[in-house]
Amino acid sequence: MKKNLFLAAVAIVALASCSDDTFVGDTSPTNPDDYGIAAISFGFDMQNVTRGDQVGKDAATTLQNQFIVFGTKHTSDETAAATNDVNVFTNYVVEYGDNTAGTAASNTHNWEYVGKTPYIETKVSPAVTTTQGIKYWDYSAAKGYTFYGIASKADIAAGHVKVTKTTAVTEEGATVYDKGYSVVLDKDATLNNLYVADRKPVAKEDYNKPVTLTFRNFGARVRVGFYETIPGYKVKIDKFYVDGDATAAVTTFSAMDVANTTNFAASLQNIKTNPTTNNTITVSYYNGTNGPQNQVKLAASTVEYNYSLVLGEGVVSATELATSSATPTWDNSGNYTPVYPLEANSNPMLVKVDYTLTAEDGGGETIKVIGANVVIPTQYVQWKSNFAYTYLFKISNNTNGTTDGTTQGLYPITFDAVVVNVADDKTQETITTFEDYSITTYANGSKVTENNEYKSGETIYIVKTNNSTGAVVDPTAIGAAVGEGAAAGNAQVFKATTTGDAISEATVLARLTGSPNGITLTATTEGEAASLVADGKVPAADGTNYNFGTNGAVKFTPSSDNATYVYVFTRTPYIAPTYTAVGNAAWASGTYYFKNTVSGVDYYYPAEGINADNFATYKATLYTKTAAGTAGAYDIKVIKVKIPTT
Repeated sequence: MKKNLFLAAVAIVALASCSDDTFVGDTSPTNPDDYGIAAISFGFDMQNVTRGDQVGKDAATTLQNQFIVFGTKHTSDETAAATNDVNVFTNYVVEYGDNTAGTAASNTHNWEYVGKTPYIETKVSPAVTTTQGIKYWDYSAAKGYTFYGIASKADIAAGHVKVTKTTAVTEEGATVYDKGYSVVLDKDATLNNLYVADRKPVAKEDYNKPVTLTFRNFGARVRVGFYETIPGYKVKIDKFYVDGDATAAVTTFSAMDVANTTNFAASLQNIKTNPTTNNTITVSYYNGTNGPQNQVKLAASTVEYNYSLVLGEGVVSATELATSSATPTWDNSGNYTPVYPLEANSNPMLVKVDYTLTAEDGGGETIKVIGANVVIPTQYVQWKSNFAYTYLFKISNNTNGTTDGTTQGLYPITFDAVVVNVADDKTQETITTFEDYSITTYANGSKVTENNEYKSGETIYIVKTNNSTGAVVDPTAIGAAVGEGAAAGNAQVFKATTTGDAISEATVLARLTGSPNGITLTATTEGEAASLVADGKVPAADGTNYNFGTNGAVKFTPSSDNATYVYVFTRTPYIAPTYTAVGNAAWASGTYYFKNTVSGVDYYYPAEGINADNFATYKATLYTKTAAGTAGAYDIKVIKVKIPTT
């Protein structure tokens, strides 16, 4: 998936000169051959383009051929206050002109600011008070420059977006990363056309290099899709529910009592797109601790909230839902809906739905399921600027809806694995089962609805199947490696305990791939030891056998009461990266890491902001990555065991 990132660069151009006094600042270089007179101009650095980033005319079109730049220079270290800030660009308008590069010293890449008309104070503050003149790098500014950018040409001109640059921050604990923007948007503001650039510090040694501004779309984007896995039936969604009287966060499904028979709808705190008063969003920047250093961070300052999320049409009363997560039935044809970012959201998404089952045998039988519901954890609905979010919902016969308003669920019940998949290209996709495989657990005669899955002393059988073909996937071996070191194709059963995160398929996956989340996995042994079913035969309740083929099934007999076990099939084993202390090594550009030890296990995380100047200060605590390791891929099923009731 492509990112909505746009790269604008501050480039330099050399002017011929023979006189030293043409340089700006007392410490400018005295040899024109070293630097020349460095005029600041704007353009695009093709070397920095990756993945879906746009440059040149494409980026200019997306930015409506204009952005605003604010820039300061520093003779001393920059602070949260404006003490050491000298304004260079005071919200200059920079405009794109096709094939105009090289027509002026200030225009090397088709972007020009000299002589352009700045915005007045009521639209952009602070405003340029006279004319926009040419700017040159000042080499006496030993502590560098800092650049900021924002773009929303049509909405700023029309007054739908008002931009105010924060030039000094006096609040306790404020840092240079808080000197961003206050952006006021009315109900007619267009999120898709509003872009904010990352904070860009430029060190003195980089004055003679292009300076890239990375613009990120102000809004987030959301889409939802549905599929079903109920054997023998087709599914149509009848309605979604919201709390029509919601004036605060919705925390219970019983409060969701108003039906929507047209659109996907859910209960979730979000910012009104048609407020009676304006929404004010504060733009600041991550400091490297809670997010990528200098990247845009947004927070709602003065807003009006909705507590119902309503998206497009396409899943209510649609043709029968798809039966594969790979090709779900999309709301709004799979298109994203622009939404306000809300990183500070503290409420989960609640989805409540009615749907109808229709038998596929031609007999016309239908079953109405009422009030099926699901919660998307808060962490997955804290929407960030420039991110796209996909939520996939699976309707299975493991439903929590009712058919009579009282009795919960459809029977029989099957059990499937759960995984949360977060991609690396500014998208988040949540899905409730593995796309290719399912894991089914079974104990002869067990009443799992009465026992919250299984009882101790029962032999539990585990079978993994390929969802695409229906074929059983045979493990290469069972328990071949004690602990977590199984090779690809091996299966294991662990007893799981935790002092931190709740035990789920997702948290077990995190534990297996290096996350220190408090979960301990101990391979089952002795009486509980797992083994392959050599003849593949699993006893059925009628005295016959289910035949899964040689070694197609795994079995184990739990003996612990009120315990949690985990079945793990290793597709690709996780191998942790290796790190080496910097020691006496000299500074070199690249990524360095800090170490954190949790319960005797070492974890490493990137050390942001390390440079040649501060390298010696942190050197004793820094590490370099010497081997990347492998990510690891696992299929997981959590199995609960309780005290026998009979």
